[in-house]
Amino acid sequence: MSDDQSGPKRARAEEDGSERTPKQSKTEEVSDEKTFTPFAIRRGKGTRGKVVSAITNYYRLKMDQHVNIFQYEVIVKEQGSTEFEDDKLGLSKGIKLDVMKALEKKLGTTPVAFNAAPTLVSPYKLKDPESGTEVDEMSVVVDVPKPNEKRKRNFEVKLRLTRVDNVAELLDHCQREGGDVRGMNNLIHLLTSLNVIFHCGPLVRMIASRGPWHYTKTNFQQISKASDLYRAFSQNVKFSEQGLVLNFNSGAGVFYREMELVDLFAPLGIRMDAVKRLDQNELKRVNKLLGGLKLKVFFPHTQKEGKSGKRRQPETVKGIAFDDKTGAVVTAGMVTFLKKDGELLQKKLRYVAKSKNGGTRTEKIDFDSVIQSLEELNEKNQYKTTPPDSVRQMFDALTQEEGKVEIDEILHKICPPTRMLDYFQDTYNMKLSVDVPIIWTGSKKKKSFHYLLHAWIAPGQRKNKADPGETEQMIKLTSDKPPQRMRMIDGMCQGEARFGEDPVVQAFSLQIQRQMITVDDARVLPPPRIETTHGRDVQFKGGGDWDHRGSLFSPIEGLLSWGILVTDRFYAEHMVKRFKELMEEVCREKGIKLNPPHVHFLNNSSNLQDDLKGFSNEVSEIASQKAKQKMPTQLIVVMKGPDNGSVSYSEIKRVCDCELGVPTTCCNSKKMKGEFKFPYVKGIVLKINAKLGGYSSGGSSMPPSMNWKVHLPFPNNVKTMVFGIDVSHPAPGSRQPSVGAITALMDRYGSRYLSRYKAQSRRVEVGIPDMEDMIAGLIEDFSQSCMGPPDAIVVYRDGVSESQFDQVLATEVRAFQNVARNLSQTAQFQQNGKGNWMPTITYIVSQKRNNTRFFPANPRDASRNGNFEAGFVCDTTIVNPRMFDFHLLSHSGLQGTSRPVYYHVLLNEGDYTPDAIQELTYALCYGYSRCTKSIGCVTPIYYADKVAERVRLYYGGDWDDFMSDTGTAQSTVSGGSDRQPETKVIHENMRETMFFL
Repeated sequence: MSDDQSGPKRARAEEDGSERTPKQSKTEEVSDEKTFTPFAIRRGKGTRGKVVSAITNYYRLKMDQHVNIFQYEVIVKEQGSTEFEDDKLGLSKGIKLDVMKALEKKLGTTPVAFNAAPTLVSPYKLKDPESGTEVDEMSVVVDVPKPNEKRKRNFEVKLRLTRVDNVAELLDHCQREGGDVRGMNNLIHLLTSLNVIFHCGPLVRMIASRGPWHYTKTNFQQISKASDLYRAFSQNVKFSEQGLVLNFNSGAGVFYREMELVDLFAPLGIRMDAVKRLDQNELKRVNKLLGGLKLKVFFPHTQKEGKSGKRRQPETVKGIAFDDKTGAVVTAGMVTFLKKDGELLQKKLRYVAKSKNGGTRTEKIDFDSVIQSLEELNEKNQYKTTPPDSVRQMFDALTQEEGKVEIDEILHKICPPTRMLDYFQDTYNMKLSVDVPIIWTGSKKKKSFHYLLHAWIAPGQRKNKADPGETEQMIKLTSDKPPQRMRMIDGMCQGEARFGEDPVVQAFSLQIQRQMITVDDARVLPPPRIETTHGRDVQFKGGGDWDHRGSLFSPIEGLLSWGILVTDRFYAEHMVKRFKELMEEVCREKGIKLNPPHVHFLNNSSNLQDDLKGFSNEVSEIASQKAKQKMPTQLIVVMKGPDNGSVSYSEIKRVCDCELGVPTTCCNSKKMKGEFKFPYVKGIVLKINAKLGGYSSGGSSMPPSMNWKVHLPFPNNVKTMVFGIDVSHPAPGSRQPSVGAITALMDRYGSRYLSRYKAQSRRVEVGIPDMEDMIAGLIEDFSQSCMGPPDAIVVYRDGVSESQFDQVLATEVRAFQNVARNLSQTAQFQQNGKGNWMPTITYIVSQKRNNTRFFPANPRDASRNGNFEAGFVCDTTIVNPRMFDFHLLSHSGLQGTSRPVYYHVLLNEGDYTPDAIQELTYALCYGYSRCTKSIGCVTPIYYADKVAERVRLYYGGDWDDFMSDTGTAQSTVSGGSDRQPETKVIHENMRETMFFL
């Protein structure tokens, strides 16, 4: 999916289990009373900056406010199961949607809205189909046809009324100046219901849906031999100063082509005849590619799916089958199976054996009872099996003491298995190749094998991760400039979305105005003051970019003990020589003393950890001999290739960060285009200067370093400490843990940061383990470096949705308050007169993945690429009328339409004005040490994300390469587990540095 296509996490209503009867006359939650945490209330609007006019991708919604919205909880159970546990039963999203469609027909009323959660929303109270009376709870049985069969699956659906929202009263309550926060929380439930209404039609109609995105095959584009680019749209209902509005955005996603499964091997460089010779590592790589794909079996001889030509339900591939004992790939010549008659007979004989032995299970049976049952079955001509006389002869040859035989042994004799090769020859007159690999589907206990050349990829499957070449093509095709993007969004809203003719939308009396909303009082903030050498201010070139020539503000003393380790043949000796020359040139300009590096070409690595350790020792010894004193290795530059060999980026970082305590920077040949160039090496030097610079109070032997000074506009000139918090989650299918990271600014110039991190259960966003200990350690570091603790704390938190705001305030803000209370009681704080220390806390949530876009209404306000200049801020019209929120576009995108960040101020104990918070937030986007331009979000959050991503690399060998056979195995880091994963600890030399750069 393109960068601009990702959507925010939708707010999800959490219902309590009360049985209170709802009243239709007013908005009421069918749940127990709940205490809501008070959020920060907006303090007017910002005024600073140049006023501009912006068009947004928001549309006004008109709704009959006399409508009541009834929300139902839906629980699905397939008849024959014992409990209403649809997730544990493994009901897929498609089956749930089929059940909801059947339920709508069974209710036989005006269209209702539903999703695959499943949740049901209705404009009226539902009636029981049997009695015809309105009820709060009901149980309905629906039938869903089975694919390929005449039989149907029967499901029992339980519905329970959980909420009744009166739209008029709720909107009036939220718009009033005296509206309380409880009303705002009730609003989240209303918006959830409205989003179910708008998503219902596209969910049923479009070729694929994921989260808020719906994909259409109209005007698709092929971007590789195996992939197509599908266009998509998303919609999200919000509450703003304009009332209810619909945020509509366009995007795209990469989908597999409908083709033969074997064609996917080409991107891996694997020929068909080489599949059976794959080693275990290569087999894991192939199975990681195939795992989770849905396929259909297609027989070339009949040109149909299956023997009879009936449509088959797509099956999910688990991978290439291999022998558990030998590890060898299973081929067609190795597969045997029982025909249907044999399976039925075995079931019957096992049942007979069980009944003949008093109803108890046993591995051994009385042979006479088997013969008698077999004769009875043959007399009725129900099964074609081995004649009883022949079976008796088999028994005589296998007789053991007391006339007992192993049941599996005798059943194998009675019903011998059939070879796959023979079956296809007899049934389809098809000769299969003996050496073609077999893929398997189903569960590990009940596998289904398929001939690889008969498997085709089912349509409508989105790729979780596009290949680099596909990503490049997708960016080229989707990087539309703002005017083109605005026309595409408006065209899809009026076209593919079909809201005007959607019967579900019409049933709730919803209408969308055709024109996008215009914000007339948006603003563009000026950039902060940035100081470089000798107090000289930088010169801005526009778009958040500035000219940085000459020395750094505070360079490191020198790069005296360093080396270059070359692990890829791409880097010839002349390229390494050119890199050294450019390093000398850049370091001379930036005021950094540079000694010649020790260079080593590593042709092959059997043990990367030993190679790195040995090279680090060589660098240290050579530098020590020249300096005639002990010189530890300061830096290793690794010139490497793509991560498909023994030298991987994750292993380099794990070894050097955790084992050796030596900073590293990597050059990847895959990203190089020809020779090294000055801007590339300049960026490396900026990173090195920030990475190697220690902090004066942190115990590091390195002196403090600083690329430049950003004069942060702290409100009221109060000593302020800025935190950034983020949780990084692994990709779908990975069994790595999630990692929670906290960064903190250690000066007032937006330059030096320290960090703490903790591994935690997967996919858990709120509730970082040991959070109080990490916060306390960072505050103590700040107190040492800044001569005392902060009087104000500003926290930027990323990755939290609106439905989690209460949880964040109840847990994370409380953690900061507890730390302050505990630290104030320590001897250090008592001696410094801080016995009653309690700083003000300002808590701000950032949402980077949002679907809001802004387009200049006046071309004179646009930059060269058509976007607004960096510093664009919007805190009117489309924002919440009561909450303290704003949109900030802090960077100027290189291509396409830039995406702003959506900030929510949840707590404002410092009583800061909108101007104060907006200017501080914008200034914090200029502190990123690796480039001379502003970035898309505040630096503390960006650094926290980089810390978490770096730490997850340390688990690469232990977690990412380990894939379960069925895809359902639970691990010690799975969500909901009480057991926390072990946190990888970095070397003590790295703890007080910005190792994550």
